[in-house]
Amino acid sequence: MDWVRLLSRLVQAESLPGEEGEAAGLLLEALKGMGLEATLDEAGNVEALLGEKEPEVVLTGHMDVVPVGDPARWPYPQGAVAEGALWGRGAVDMKGSLVAMLLALETLARGALKGRVRFLAVVQEEVGGLGSRFAAERLSPLAFVLGEPSLGRLMRGHRGRAEVWADFEGREIHAALAGPENPLFDLGAYLLALQELPLPKGIKLTPTRVDTYPGARNQTPGVVRLYLDVRYEPEADLDGLLAALRTLGPASVYLPEEERASGEVRMTLPALWPPYRLPEDHPLLRRALQALGQEEAGLWPFTTDAPYLGAKAPVLGLGPGDPALAHTPMEHVPLRAVEEAAQAYVRLVEALWNAA
Repeated sequence: MDWVRLLSRLVQAESLPGEEGEAAGLLLEALKGMGLEATLDEAGNVEALLGEKEPEVVLTGHMDVVPVGDPARWPYPQGAVAEGALWGRGAVDMKGSLVAMLLALETLARGALKGRVRFLAVVQEEVGGLGSRFAAERLSPLAFVLGEPSLGRLMRGHRGRAEVWADFEGREIHAALAGPENPLFDLGAYLLALQELPLPKGIKLTPTRVDTYPGARNQTPGVVRLYLDVRYEPEADLDGLLAALRTLGPASVYLPEEERASGEVRMTLPALWPPYRLPEDHPLLRRALQALGQEEAGLWPFTTDAPYLGAKAPVLGLGPGDPALAHTPMEHVPLRAVEEAAQAYVRLVEALWNAA
């Protein structure tokens, strides 16, 4: 397999959430070229199976990416190889991991299989995890290996995230005729109160944006919406935070919901990305660390599909590339890191099989 060319083509396939078809086609082609039966499920996830007997380990990652943005801000074209790395949106987050998993399958196929390994490339991770939520409903493996970038370090979870909306209602009046009643004043008072609010343990809250509706500049708004980004640890009292936010002023405070669709699958998802933590003393985590020669597992600074997968089996994380480059115009993955990740996936799969 010419994996560098494959990764370049995957990066050039701008697979925004809901538009993963071209990337899925490239993966299906590569898997079939490896002699594996590869399929799309009802949500558009790519799936292939190597081996037959249990235990099963799932190598998984997502195909969707955030937008490229202004091409002029990138030092190299999308999919270019330069400075020993492959550049472009998705190189780190996380098409480099998907290609490394294919390389691992090639290596595993040449040896004696003590179990089976499932390759699973999912849709819409960036917008709520529809693909993983759907796939997890029917899978019951020994473990998932999730390829989010980690500089090759084993990871065991992350904080959760919630997007909270606070709506202030008002009356739409021509600015020339407006009186003192204005929801923007309510917003100002609310922000001052928010600044003094003691936050529950394990919660970080950041106001990030304000919108007004209808949005005219010569009219008082009918609605002012404040967006709050909340990061929280597993033990944090998120309900208690929402209750406290509702006491600060005349705002309707809530978690919004969005309907997402892919293929034949539709889901209504709240703006809530749960935390995930695999216990430090979990036996599969200890085996995995031993196999990789690492002392302890880390925590990702961002959310992943781990909570939805982790409802069915332990999730171990590892991927090539620097996570700090994800979603930036400097995103690139060293070619050597992809090869090293492939070797690490082989060791992880074999260690998990042996631990069963």
